[in-house]
Amino acid sequence: MGDSRAYPLFRSVSAADTLALAQRLWSLMERRAAVAELTAELQTVEDVWRMVGVLPRAQYTAQGVPFDSCQWTHEYRADMLPRGSRELLALLPLRVDEEVAVGEGLEDVFVHALGRGPASIYWDGNWPDGPELGLEAYATYEAVEVAFNSLDLDLVIPADEYTVFVHLSKLGNIPRAEWLARQVGVEVLGESVPGR
Repeated sequence: MGDSRAYPLFRSVSAADTLALAQRLWSLMERRAAVAELTAELQTVEDVWRMVGVLPRAQYTAQGVPFDSCQWTHEYRADMLPRGSRELLALLPLRVDEEVAVGEGLEDVFVHALGRGPASIYWDGNWPDGPELGLEAYATYEAVEVAFNSLDLDLVIPADEYTVFVHLSKLGNIPRAEWLARQVGVEVLGESVPGR
């Protein structure tokens, strides 16, 4: 973390509203990556099976067990996860990190499959010039990110709400963050935090 500065622009208890606003911001980007990065911590057996239904080809990383030196991994393909609740419970929490093609609707389904664990969606791209503010597009470290069930981008501070962040260059740029916020009818909620 730390190559960008991220400004919080929107916070809500509605996952649907938060996702919709993030997607509106993403649509403002001049160049948009073809993939979105989905990350979630799955804390219950039910969370795991809901997410496997959404991301059946993803790798699921066990957080609840010591490192297996025989297999040299904590990762399980969805079809290799234990089927019994007791065995699966011993691996919890599980973490999934997956890149998915944007435009296939997986972001919406992913959000509906989330439990209470922290999660995020990250869309990479480039913000446009803002000539009225003397802002030129910057080529790297720009993105939109949503933190679900967490107040921070590291997904460490639990919350019952969701936050949309815009990533800007590592130097930050409050005029650009404010300009982006105005484009979608919101305001910058606070100071920038280290991003990616």
